[in-house]
Amino acid sequence: MARLPITFRRTGENGEGPSLVLPAVVLTVLAVGCGAALGIHLGGVTIDADGAPKPAPMEAAGLLDHTNPRVKKLPPIVTNLSEPAETWARLEATIVFADELPDTSMHTLQISEDLVGYLKTVKLSQIEGPSNFQHLREDLKDRIAIRSGGEVSEIIIESFVVQ
Repeated sequence: MARLPITFRRTGENGEGPSLVLPAVVLTVLAVGCGAALGIHLGGVTIDADGAPKPAPMEAAGLLDHTNPRVKKLPPIVTNLSEPAETWARLEATIVFADELPDTSMHTLQISEDLVGYLKTVKLSQIEGPSNFQHLREDLKDRIAIRSGGEVSEIIIESFVVQ
């Protein structure tokens, strides 16, 4: 077999052609900076002027604190979806009342029953994807507001599993 001669040429200062070192360094620094900025933005961690991390907005408002009298964790809801019938869904959620109520057990039972009834009418294609899941969350929030007479201000979906 005959070998082909391979020659290496030096580019840049004394060689022929432009140097590619400077553009590579600039692109690398730009990529690292963009990656760091995106990581900080998506990480959800904000840093105070003192350098200490701030809590997330939900934690700062005390909404995820289950000892708060305005917050009530619903019992897990397990039901099958309407289509396909063999598909099951499990929903774990917390509701936030607008005002402190002395007895929330009746509200939570009614809301849980209403959510089971609603989830039985949902098709799998209606909850696929992030925008459809957001629509489901808004529908659940509207149903809860109607069922509670406006006493529930928010629903926090802690987990939603479809099997």
